Amino acid sequence: MMASCSRTHGKPKESAGSTVDVPEFVIAVKLSPQAETRLKSIHESIEVLAMFDGDPLPGQGKYNPPNRDVVLGGAERPVDANNEARFENVRVPLSDWNRLADKNYFVTINTFSARKADENNLLDCDDPMSRRIESFRGKRIEVRCGLIGEAHDLPR
Repeated sequence: MMASCSRTHGKPKESAGSTVDVPEFVIAVKLSPQAETRLKSIHESIEVLAMFDGDPLPGQGKYNPPNRDVVLGGAERPVDANNEARFENVRVPLSDWNRLADKNYFVTINTFSARKADENNLLDCDDPMSRRIESFRGKRIEVRCGLIGEAHDLPR
């Protein structure tokens, strides 16, 4: 499955007060040859956004699929020289975490060009959508990306 980002929201929610640590994980971005060439030629970088949410305790929310009522926040990270975004030292508000029916909350990843050299996102990535945090804990998850409009047979 391929998903592209047309991100219009602002910065991820910052947590204040008591917090809970998010398990550490790494997103490794593997670019198609065309995407790598294009981003290098215009000196564009890559960002990865991780968003955390879950379902509320019984009787404390409304059924509103595909949205979930408890939004824990998120974290945005640039990729490093190895095209890896490290999600370390991320915290979510304890008050929101306590409202979760299942502490194995959802993580949605969105990978996109940083929009420093071009105002538009240039990448179309196979981001993992709505997976549980325990499937990320301590792991290196690969996300394959090509240019928007490029054939979707990205290298593994």
